[in-house]
Amino acid sequence: MGSGDVVIIDVYNEKDLYVKAQVPKSGLLRIPLLGDIDVVGKTPVELSQYLEEAYLDGYLVLPSVTVLIDSFRPIYVKGAVKSAGSFKFELDLTVDQAIAIAGGLKDRASNSNWYVIRGKDKERIKVTKESRIFPGDILDIEESLF
Repeated sequence: MGSGDVVIIDVYNEKDLYVKAQVPKSGLLRIPLLGDIDVVGKTPVELSQYLEEAYLDGYLVLPSVTVLIDSFRPIYVKGAVKSAGSFKFELDLTVDQAIAIAGGLKDRASNSNWYVIRGKDKERIKVTKESRIFPGDILDIEESLF
């Protein structure tokens, strides 16, 4: 999970503990009874297990917590594509598919200088058309010199 994702947290048989919220830049979600919880970098299963343990600590008997990502943060495509911009993330998205979503390559686009900028550290990773794209990634397609 990351900043910008919309998360649903549902505790079985506890309507008052239901949460649907967008993860803010701080990464802290306000969870009923538990306060602010850092969710960035956790998977839905990890967060579910963490919340179940936290609710067991004096709040609920045998809590069953379901965590779902309702919608992911967008991806961004820039550089030598026909329609650079922000696009909805799809599961199992590849670089080739992201380029197609952005309208395809421009005539002067490089066929090999493709990079993904990922994570808080903005790591720049060289990719191929089969490489995976993740929520929040920035795909940068450079122009070729010839």
